[in-house]
Amino acid sequence: MSIKLNAGLATAALSVLLTACSPAGQADRTETADAGSATEQSAPAAQPMAGPETPYSASEQQMHQAMMQAHGADPQETYALKMIEHHRGAIAMSEVLMRENPDAALRQMAEKTITMQRQEITELEQWVAQHRSSATAPAAGSVQPGA
Repeated sequence: MSIKLNAGLATAALSVLLTACSPAGQADRTETADAGSATEQSAPAAQPMAGPETPYSASEQQMHQAMMQAHGADPQETYALKMIEHHRGAIAMSEVLMRENPDAALRQMAEKTITMQRQEITELEQWVAQHRSSATAPAAGSVQPGA
């Protein structure tokens, strides 16, 4: 029961994360005119994000693409892998800000973000490694081949 609850919570958290991180104005489906009537078609995967270009556009697109491609063996691993990419995106955006020479307070926030996000990436990567090794470890009391 606890595992099902944790999987459900992880799935819900991932759904909220992906919804919150979706770029404004970007839809999964687009409307096109077909002989005067609107029809829905799937948007091409490589379609650029809607909105004006900013110094952050490249890092945002890279982050969103990496998050969409991050899939684990279960909802918990998928969440961790997507969060790693999300944190990498935060670092990339902070680095863009640093190059723009912001005011001292904003620069300090960007530096703090970089430090914190790197730590969280390390923690998530450690969790993924441990999760994967425990998933491949033989069950207690099982007989291993050649033993």
